[in-house]
Amino acid sequence: MKRFFKLDRALIPEYIIATVLMITNIIFAASFPYHTTHKVYYDSSAFVVVIVISFLLYNLSLFSTKKKSANDIAVVLFGFFLLWEVAYKLGWIHNDLLLPSPEGLFHVFVEKTPEILSDVWGSIQLLFIGFSLAAILGTILGLLAGWIPRVREVLLPISNVITLIPPLMFSAYLIMLLTTFRQAAIAVIFFAVFWPTFQGTVVRVGQIDKQVIEAAKTMGVGTVGMLWKVIFPYCLPGIIKSISKSLRGAFMCLSGAEMLGINLGIGYFIEKYKSFADYRCVLAGIVTVGVITTLIDLGVNKLEKAIIKWEN
Repeated sequence: MKRFFKLDRALIPEYIIATVLMITNIIFAASFPYHTTHKVYYDSSAFVVVIVISFLLYNLSLFSTKKKSANDIAVVLFGFFLLWEVAYKLGWIHNDLLLPSPEGLFHVFVEKTPEILSDVWGSIQLLFIGFSLAAILGTILGLLAGWIPRVREVLLPISNVITLIPPLMFSAYLIMLLTTFRQAAIAVIFFAVFWPTFQGTVVRVGQIDKQVIEAAKTMGVGTVGMLWKVIFPYCLPGIIKSISKSLRGAFMCLSGAEMLGINLGIGYFIEKYKSFADYRCVLAGIVTVGVITTLIDLGVNKLEKAIIKWEN
């Protein structure tokens, strides 16, 4: 416990700078008025909460990892917030229509909490369905194509062409082809994940040590046993490692698909408020997407370390 709260001397100066910047942010937010042509003033509580939570996460990261990069990130983050806040407090920015104040931006999460949570949940549901189908089918077909040359010679050239086409380009046609916007969004996610998963699995099957295959054949292992008991366990670490990248890409494609017509999801939230020229909400939606993708990435990395313990 004592070691956790102990910092190297080299880390202390930047820690002090980050702390001073954090306190200065709170003082400016709570004590000084800001000037805009709209004369719209938002409660600073949400912004102060964001600053405090960021500082707590920074301390947790710094004291647990003892890395200088945690200090660097904190100084840049709190410095950016302070510059943004000062620009309004000193009147450098007079119009907050396109670039809202920090108070205005983060107050959206207080005003529209139920709507944001509902849209985030809708996006996660679509992401789960589309990603699960693509990951499972892509892995199964990839194992078959990797093991059976005739299947590989047919499907691999097709996948090489399709993967060069951005998945969102299919969306306009899928919206017309399928019965609902929800199905179209799931199909876009499926296209974004299926073919890269298929290709990656084929490559991993081809990298298996030939001696392992020969040993399994010598023991009388058939095609099904070879795929399930030998090839799949060998490919599993690589499949799991590719999940994080695939999930990020799938969520980006989902957000784009939601902007095209589906009436639920964080992409729809951004598109709706863009139509109303409410750029506070647009930026809040963008921040939400960034937070979700970061949490997905962290969660998958933790899952990877927990499952593939022999490689850690």
